[in-house]
Formats: sequence, C-alpha cells, structure tokens
Amino acid sequence: MLIGAGLLAATFTFAINWLALIPWRRTKDRHWTERARLYYPVLVAAKSNLWVLPAILTMTALLLWPDESPHWMLMVLATAIGTTAGTVPMDHEVFPRAPLNELLRLTVLGWLIRFATWFVFLSAIALSPDQFNSQSLIIFVVVLVLLILWNRKGWVWTGQKFGLFLPPPERLQNIVRDTAAGMNVSVRELWLMRSVGSQAYAMPESRRLVFTERLLQILSDDEIAAVCAHELAHLTEARKDYYQRYVQWLMFLPWLFFKPVVHLSGLFGYVILVCSSAALPHLYRGISRKLESRADGMAKAAERDPGTYARALARIYEDNLMPAVTAKQTTHPHLYDRLVAAGMAPDFPRPAAATSTTWYGHLLAGAMALLAVALVIRLTNP
Repeated sequence: MLIGAGLLAATFTFAINWLALIPWRRTKDRHWTERARLYYPVLVAAKSNLWVLPAILTMTALLLWPDESPHWMLMVLATAIGTTAGTVPMDHEVFPRAPLNELLRLTVLGWLIRFATWFVFLSAIALSPDQFNSQSLIIFVVVLVLLILWNRKGWVWTGQKFGLFLPPPERLQNIVRDTAAGMNVSVRELWLMRSVGSQAYAMPESRRLVFTERLLQILSDDEIAAVCAHELAHLTEARKDYYQRYVQWLMFLPWLFFKPVVHLSGLFGYVILVCSSAALPHLYRGISRKLESRADGMAKAAERDPGTYARALARIYEDNLMPAVTAKQTTHPHLYDRLVAAGMAPDFPRPAAATSTTWYGHLLAGAMALLAVALVIRLTNP
C-alpha cells in the first residue's frame, strides 16, 4: 500500500500541475508580469499540495481501511515523497536554467530539511497522551526548544553538512562588509546558498545573512549592495519587532495538543484549533509587511545611485517569476507599490492581481477539511 500511495501521489501531482500550467504556456511571448500572474496560483497550489495531498491520502486510508492501512506516519512519509517527486517536472519546465540533476539534488536536500521538522512535529502528536498532563506539557516544551534551536542554528548546520550552504565568495564578502560598515550594522555570519531562485535572507536572532548563488549571477555589485542594505535593516529591528514574527509558530504549535483537545472537546475542540490556525496568518502577514516596508525605506536611503534598489527588486521578481500584484496580501507589499515607493516609475502598467491559488487548490483544501472532520468524528465515536 505504501508504494502504491506514493506512486498515486506522484502521478496525481504531476497531472494537476501539468494541466494547471497550460494557460501559462500560452503566454510565452507576453510580458513577464503576465506570465508571473498566471504562474503564481499554480505555484501556491503546488506548495500547498506538498502537505495537503499527503494529509488527504493518509486520512482516506485511515477512514476506509482502518485495520489494513500502515501506520499513519509511514503513509505521510510515502505520500510526501511522491508529492515532492511529482512537483519536480513543473519546477524544471518553469525554470529550465537549472540542470535537472542539480534541481533533483536541491529538491532532495530541501525535502530532507523540511521533513526533519515535520517528523518531530508529527512524532510529538503521535506520542501525545489523550489527557492534559505532565507528559503533554513536557512534549510541548521539548518541541518548542527543538524549534528554537532549529531556527537559530539547526537548519543552517544541516544545510552545511549536505552542501546546501557554502562559504561566501570574496565578491560577496566585500559587498556585505562595505554596506554593513556604511550602515553601522554588525553581521555575525554570512553564507552562500545553492538555490534555483534569486533570494536573500536575514536572521536577526543570530545576525546571519544568506544570499543565493542565483542572486549573485543576475545582479550587479551595486544592486547586491542595495539588497544587502534591505537585509541589514532587518538586523536593526527592535527585539520586540522581530519577536512578533514568531506569531506564525502559533499557527501549528497548538496542534501538539490535538489528541487531548479532541478527547476533551470532540469536534468542537478541532474547530477551535482550525479557527486559531486560520486567523493567525492574517496577523503575521500584517506584522511582516510593516517590517518589510521599513527595510525597503532603509535600503532606498542607503543606495548610492537613485533607483538601484528598485532595479534590483524588479530583476529579482522577474527572475523568480513572482507577480507584481497579488489579490491577497502576502508577507511583502506588492512589487508595483514597492517600486513606486523606491522612487521608480515602473516601465509597465499596474497589472491585474494574481489570484491566491488555483480552483483545485481550494478543492483539495476543502476535501482535507472534510476528511479531518470525518476522522475526528471517528476518533471521538469509536
């Protein structure tokens, strides 16, 4: 059953992604903003399906074959591998610049790092007792400590061991050193990350900066310095500000008490967990947008030539095929608005907003919710 479930997940994922990309394929000669607008909902659905589809297949097996199906954690593992494998062809089609062997390698590494977190979280739920007691509290504290350690150092250390993070080249070191000195901001660690996308990250709690190889390939030194200034701005955030970002942890930490909550309150307890997880992303996105706007302002103030930061932003969005405007607010302001705020008149009209996900993304999410309700009813009424 495990092999069959994995193959089913891979086949289904490949099929829906291939079909969903048909409108995007027809825009080959259109402006990049239109191509990005059509690709974005497919990307969101594909990312969502990395955990939605394994959940659907696992819960279906538990409901239809409760005695014959393998342990639910094994089902999650098999279907997650299948879903990830089924997503690779879409990534290769959209970003053919990445050799297939390198894309496969990065996908495997990304999956291993991501599943390490999933494994701990799912294991904690499986080991949790049916009542609120000292054991459930100890499990929660252990997971919280592991999450803090993973966030501060663990995932970078793991990435180093697997070759995902590399020592920064001299070019990047010089740019970061000069930009940090100009802004009077200290940086503790600097890493180069192997990735298909062009991105940069700041980790205020460890004062660490990460730049991808692709970012260095597409941007000039001045543009990299402008992006660096944005990331350095995050390192100057007040402690209370970057601690606010951790509100996203509250989206999933309460689920560690899934078994005692459901055992105590039944379906009502499950609904409370769902509602809390659904409401918090809106709060988190609002916090993030405020801090990103602040970082944008500091990057603009630090640029040597007016418009450098705006040009860097436009190049990054185009290279990553990210939309200039989205229908649903994300963790960052719309690119179009960021360009205007950075003092650049975009060379394209404000495009139509990209939808938040595909129709089948909504459908699968709804199916997962219904299956979860059925499973909770089964568990509370044996």
